[in-house]
Amino acid sequence: MNATFSYQQAWPRAFEAHPRFQCASINLLDRRWRSRAAAVATAATWRGDAVVLLHSVFSNACLLSGRLLDAIARIPQPKAFFIGNEYKLMPEKMAFCDRLRVALLVSQTRSPRVHEIYRRRLGCAVAGIPNTGFDPELFRAITPRAARPIDLGYRADEPAPYIGHTERRDIADYFQQHAARLGLRVDISLDVRCRLAGREWAAFLDRCKGQLGTEAGGDFFEITDETRRKVNEFTAARPDAAFPEIWDRFFRDYKANVPIRIVSGRNVEAAGTRTVQLLLAGEYDGYLRPDEHYIPLAKDLSNADEAVRKFRDESYCERLTSNAYDLAMAEFRYDRLIDRFADMLAPLL
Repeated sequence: MNATFSYQQAWPRAFEAHPRFQCASINLLDRRWRSRAAAVATAATWRGDAVVLLHSVFSNACLLSGRLLDAIARIPQPKAFFIGNEYKLMPEKMAFCDRLRVALLVSQTRSPRVHEIYRRRLGCAVAGIPNTGFDPELFRAITPRAARPIDLGYRADEPAPYIGHTERRDIADYFQQHAARLGLRVDISLDVRCRLAGREWAAFLDRCKGQLGTEAGGDFFEITDETRRKVNEFTAARPDAAFPEIWDRFFRDYKANVPIRIVSGRNVEAAGTRTVQLLLAGEYDGYLRPDEHYIPLAKDLSNADEAVRKFRDESYCERLTSNAYDLAMAEFRYDRLIDRFADMLAPLL
C-alpha cells in the first residue's frame, strides 16, 4: 500500500537502527489473525518510555483501530504522533489525537501559524520535522551528470482540486509540451501507475540530469476540512468543472488563509543523487533557497527559457547540487531527524 512512499518505509527502519531508541515495532498492515493478536499482546504488556505513531498510522486512512487502538489508548506513557497529509481528514485526525491523548504532535511544517492552530485545538506540544529524510545508502550519485540519459524527470500525484492549486499539473504539462523546443529529453508522468518505489526511484533520479518539482502542500490549511468538503461536493455534482471556476468559487476570496507549503521528499532525494532541481519558486519551509539549492521557476513559468539556460551551465549546476547535497547531509539524514525528535520528546518523559 505504501511501497512508493519512501518515507513510510524508511522511518521504521531508521528508528530501529537509531542508538537512542530500543523499539518494539508493530506493523499495522500485517492483517493476519496471529499478527493482530500479537500486536495487542505487545501493546498490553509493553513497559517502555513512549509510544511513537508514524505517518503511515493515519495518513490517507486510519490503520489503528479495534482492540489494538484500545490497548494503545490505555498506555499511560506519552504518545507522539507524526501527522501525515495535513490537508485532509483533519477532524478525524484531531479526534484520533484526543482519543490517544497525544502529548507531542509532529507536523510536517515548521510554520508557527500552523503550530499555534494545533496547540489551541489539542493543548499538546507541537514540533515540526520534515516528513522525508535522506537515506545516503539508497539515494546516491552513481552516474556522472554527463552520462545521464534523461535531461528532466518528474513523478508526482495528480493534485486534488481542494489543494487550491494545480502546480504539479502545470509544470508537468509545460515541460512535456515544450521539451522539443527547449531541446530536452524528458520523462514526466503524474500517472499513479508510473510511480517508482525504493531502489527503482533512486535509480530513476540517478538517470536524470535534472528533476522538476514544487513545494508540497497548499495555501489553505484547515483542521475543519470545511473547504475540502465543499470542493468535493461541488466537483461530484460538476465533474466537468475546470479548475479556474473552482478557484473563483472557493479560493479567490478565502479569508485568513494559512499556508502549509513544505519541502517534499522528492526534493530531499534528488539532493541525495546530486540531481539538479528546477523548482517552482517558494519557501520550502525555509530549507531550500533559489539559485543556492535549486533553479527557480516562476509560478507562471514565464522564465522557463532562462531556467533551462542555467540548467546548461555546468559550473552553476555543480554548485547547486553540491549545496543541496550538503544540506541533505546536514539537515535531512534520518539519524539527524530522529535526534531532533528525541530532544523534543525528552521533556515529556
